[in-house]
Amino acid sequence: MTRHAKPKKPLSKATSALIEQLRRKHGTRDLAKRFLIVCEDSKSAPNYFKALKKHFNLTAASIQVADSGAHTQPNQFVRRAIEMKNAASDDDGTEPFDHVWCVIDGDFGKEKISRARLTAEANDIKLAISTQCFEYWVLLHFEECDTSHLKCDAVISVLKKKHLPKYAKGTCDFSEIVKSVHIACERAMRLRKPGLARGDLPEVQNPCSEVYKLIDAILASP
Repeated sequence: MTRHAKPKKPLSKATSALIEQLRRKHGTRDLAKRFLIVCEDSKSAPNYFKALKKHFNLTAASIQVADSGAHTQPNQFVRRAIEMKNAASDDDGTEPFDHVWCVIDGDFGKEKISRARLTAEANDIKLAISTQCFEYWVLLHFEECDTSHLKCDAVISVLKKKHLPKYAKGTCDFSEIVKSVHIACERAMRLRKPGLARGDLPEVQNPCSEVYKLIDAILASP
């Protein structure tokens, strides 16, 4: 005599909700808004944001990280972001981006970044500037540094001497560093001093980083 298996009872709403909660906790999740992050360099900054995306369990669809495409000037980085933004808006099955950011070093100077800012503002693109360079943002994960540096090499020297002896662009593993991103944001906000004699613009204040604004925008998206 063949016994028929009893039909499985449907899961309760509470159980289904718990399973979904666990899936979200251990798996990846989609943000309500899509981000495009175009980085000036092809090494440190892209690797950092890829590690950050993994740290927060975000899907590839939520955040796309791109490098400058061999361009060398701030206005060119912004124009690359515009091209990528418009390409994703075409009727080709690609979801458009809700937020577009360019991550740029402040050592390009006020004039070049001002031109890039005008282009960015005209195309609803935001800038995340670190002066002198992106490595200052990395340094803020370890200490609250308010010391000016003449060049990016000086920032990297401090980073290597005090915190990351083997640091090198393109080879740094940011997976542990990004765990301190909230601390870095708090430090960056405290040290950002618009309205003072040194100027309102981040490329004028040395040192400073406004990468925290990009991080805040990501974390604010449900």
